[in-house]
Amino acid sequence: MRRAWIKALVLDKVHNSPVVILGVEGTNKVVPIWIGACEANALAISLEGLGFPRPLTHDLIVNILEALDARLEKAIIHSVKDNVYHATLVIRDLTYVEGEEDEGSDEHALIEIDARPSDSIVLAVKKGIPIYVSNEIVDEHAIDLQIPEETSDEEFKKFIENLDIDKFRQMLRDEPKEEQEDEE
Repeated sequence: MRRAWIKALVLDKVHNSPVVILGVEGTNKVVPIWIGACEANALAISLEGLGFPRPLTHDLIVNILEALDARLEKAIIHSVKDNVYHATLVIRDLTYVEGEEDEGSDEHALIEIDARPSDSIVLAVKKGIPIYVSNEIVDEHAIDLQIPEETSDEEFKKFIENLDIDKFRQMLRDEPKEEQEDEE
């Protein structure tokens, strides 16, 4: 499992689809995840720290968890099935009394909920929880941008603005083929 963070939120202009680009800690690799427009708006609002007078959907989820005495612990993007990313939200039940069930084990205090990566990422930003990406996703779906680590945020933003999403998609399609050719 590798820690990840939001490196950029961009628009695939060809398909008019938002793409969240997750940086992978300790590497020059990124994981691009195409998301819906509503989730992209919620993510942009969360990244900017903007609030609304009434709770939006992700705010509602946070409010429900808090009312139930539960806390978001982490978001895990764990697999890809049929070109769709899958994630899990890990939630801690704060009402659990340590040692009540299995003498010191608090595994019952953790609840894993199936979630879309886009929603998981928005909630992670709202609550400041870590985002993790499975090693399998990093190995099979991440793209090595080969950008020097000392690249500033401004330089990266310029790189992303000039990024050809179609070439990005082609990189995603070509990488597994190259690996298969190498294995033969």
